[in-house]
Amino acid sequence: MPAPEAPLPTPDRLWDDAACGLLLTSADGGIRLVNRTFCGWIGHEPQALVGQRRIQDLLTMGGRIFHQTHWAPLLQMQGSIAEVKVDLMHRDGHTIPMMMNAVRRDHPEGLFNELSLFVAEDRHQYEQELLRARRRAEDLLLTQQQAQQALVLAQARLRLALDSARLFVWDVDPVSGGRRYEPGVSRLLGAIEPDAISDARFAASIDPEDREREAKAFALALEPASTGYACIYRIHGLDGLRRTVSSSGRGFFDADGKLLQFVGVLQDISEQTRQRAEAEDRALFAEQMIGIVSHDLRNPLSAIQASSHLLGRGELTANQRRVLGRIASATDRAQRLISDLLDFTMARVGRGLAVSTRSIDLHGLVGDCVEELALAFPGRALEHRQFGEGDCPVDADRLVQLIGNLVANAMSYGAADRPVTVTSRIEPASASVAVHNEGTPVPDEILSSVFEAMIRGSSGANPGRGVGLGLYIVREIARAHGGGVEVSSSAAQGTTFTAHLPRAGR
Repeated sequence: MPAPEAPLPTPDRLWDDAACGLLLTSADGGIRLVNRTFCGWIGHEPQALVGQRRIQDLLTMGGRIFHQTHWAPLLQMQGSIAEVKVDLMHRDGHTIPMMMNAVRRDHPEGLFNELSLFVAEDRHQYEQELLRARRRAEDLLLTQQQAQQALVLAQARLRLALDSARLFVWDVDPVSGGRRYEPGVSRLLGAIEPDAISDARFAASIDPEDREREAKAFALALEPASTGYACIYRIHGLDGLRRTVSSSGRGFFDADGKLLQFVGVLQDISEQTRQRAEAEDRALFAEQMIGIVSHDLRNPLSAIQASSHLLGRGELTANQRRVLGRIASATDRAQRLISDLLDFTMARVGRGLAVSTRSIDLHGLVGDCVEELALAFPGRALEHRQFGEGDCPVDADRLVQLIGNLVANAMSYGAADRPVTVTSRIEPASASVAVHNEGTPVPDEILSSVFEAMIRGSSGANPGRGVGLGLYIVREIARAHGGGVEVSSSAAQGTTFTAHLPRAGR
């Protein structure tokens, strides 16, 4: 005999313990029946819901609006709804996402809505993650589009800059190590229209005398430790012209020293090279001519000075002595100008001013120089002040020249009714000579360049004096001694030029 079948669960147990939430509501949403599964999900006892609450009372605010505007009208019109996602409020206040199916049936006892609900936490999380992923994808797409637009704009600007500067781009194939040139490079070789240029073709155009040097520079640039590639060389074009080009670039390597990318640019600098060479030739020629002319002028000036001294020994009238005095003064000034021009030429064309230093009494030298200069500027007050003790290694003749130039400058641009002060100072490691005058300060626009050649102030008692070399030579004398010179100028403090001289050789 077959074994007796096991008893089946009662309908009440199937209703209460169903795998989904089951509800029976009236047409207005009032809860009439509810199973234990649904009550357990939302934390309410059945008696707290049946006859006490409506299904819409358990929804979030957004769910209530959706119930009123969408699924309640749909349920009334078509009699059923399927897979509607709603959020229900748990008793403790948190929300539970659920999927709901509903059918409206007309029973003998009346019109009822039959609802089944399923917790949709995993589906909710999945949907939220999909939404986040979609937003991330949209953001990434927008970022990519913006980056592409920025890249296109940057490339257009780069191309405009390259074309404006007449720069041509080349790079290196990381695999073969060969150079690749953009078609525009063919114009450097005399082509009318852009054309493909191979590495071998361009290399063959480099002047034979420059090929080895350029090849070494490029080989070094391919080393991971290289800081870049820069080389100037000549190329022979198909049009028969020889051009000078500047080539530069830099490689980028990975952690193992493998070349990832190498980018370079070419520029035709033929015209700049020619203009620079011509300018250098003109400057050198001008400076050499200054040296030659000023040197040759010394002989006739020396003859004039000697003749005036001879004439001065005889019996002369007051007028004749006055004329001889003017001749002597003019030749002395001309000699000073010639000395300045020769020193300028030596400093610019040669290796700087030559000095022969020996340890001397600085205060004594400066004091003697001030006494001699006082005779050259009658009617002007010239004072000497000294601080410290000791000797200093200097070239006496050059230092006298430095002081003379500074005092002459102070007499020309300082106030005529105020004294000019020369201060010599001895310190343990250095010495200094400063010349101070009062009056109109040095204009700010020339203060930073006052020691450059051919720079003169715009004011002073004798603005036409000199050719603007005095302060330049002062700076060169100080530099030749291993020191330097500085200036400070203001209406309240006056103007002070200070030459600093090291005492390291004492």
